[in-house]
Amino acid sequence: MFTGKQLNRGILQVCFVLLLLFLFVIICSELSYFISSVLGAFTLYLLLRNPQRKLEAKGWSKMLTTSILLFLVILIVFVVGGALAGTMYAKLKDFQPQIIMDNIKYVHDFLLRKTGYDIFSREMSTNLIQSASKILPNLFSVTGNLVANVLMMVFLLFFMLQSSQKMESEIERNLPFSQESISLLKKETLNMVVSSAIGIPIIMLGQGLVAALAYWFLDAGDPVVWGILTGIFGLIPVIGTAGIWMPLAINMLLSDQIWQGIVLIIYGFVVISSIDNLIRMVFLKKYANIHPVIAIFGIILGMSLFGFWGIIFGPLLISGFLLLIRIYKNEFTTDKEI
Repeated sequence: MFTGKQLNRGILQVCFVLLLLFLFVIICSELSYFISSVLGAFTLYLLLRNPQRKLEAKGWSKMLTTSILLFLVILIVFVVGGALAGTMYAKLKDFQPQIIMDNIKYVHDFLLRKTGYDIFSREMSTNLIQSASKILPNLFSVTGNLVANVLMMVFLLFFMLQSSQKMESEIERNLPFSQESISLLKKETLNMVVSSAIGIPIIMLGQGLVAALAYWFLDAGDPVVWGILTGIFGLIPVIGTAGIWMPLAINMLLSDQIWQGIVLIIYGFVVISSIDNLIRMVFLKKYANIHPVIAIFGIILGMSLFGFWGIIFGPLLISGFLLLIRIYKNEFTTDKEI
């Protein structure tokens, strides 16, 4: 039985939480322009906090380590990232998704003649074209707010690195979780960030590069365009990179480029389709790998929210949501197994 004082305190607590949620929604809605900046700064902070502390342990000053790390971030984002993004945009801005469907149609027609089985209905083909038409522009669009968001990200990252330990201790002190849940949150968050921010781009880059090499050597098409698309398709469960190299190989077979098509099929199965497992084993063996389903749905969600940066932040959002469910189970249920 609750006493009147306990009931009033409970009502007051609920009202206070609702007020916090209301203010949080207002803040997020009004600052939605810079959400990607906040997420980017947070992601880079988690990646740079250990290198910063190792340098400080060697006697480097906090300002010097922060300045060097920020310089490297600016160099990579603006110089290297700008060159890569510019090349991708120049190659793909006029790309027609129908080209992919034309190549897939070769596979469809070939199997239809040989087996009599219609693997792609007209409705499915139309839906694939429409989906590609929406995704590709979002993925490679260059918008005017990109520079502003990057500058804000660097600005936030500076203050995060400058007050690293104080910021973390304040966050831990004010989190309404047990120490066990806080430790889980820190560990799993780092794993998620490494898997998303480093793992997904490295896997895309690895698959795209090995595929582009084959496309160039076998003269299967523009190695840059098809290499980029192969890296993107590598994130799609079940279909994977075969959604690009298989239609290209069959197209070559039907165009009397017999040995080139056969080599591309063998290379696709042996190298392109398995390079992601090698990358995970070599680079990501210490960290949790994001499930392919979380990756693809996270990317679809992220691109609609953040554009190009959704490749990283989308999977992070879904993984973070699932992590909070685990935290809730740890904190508020009697079953402590996670």
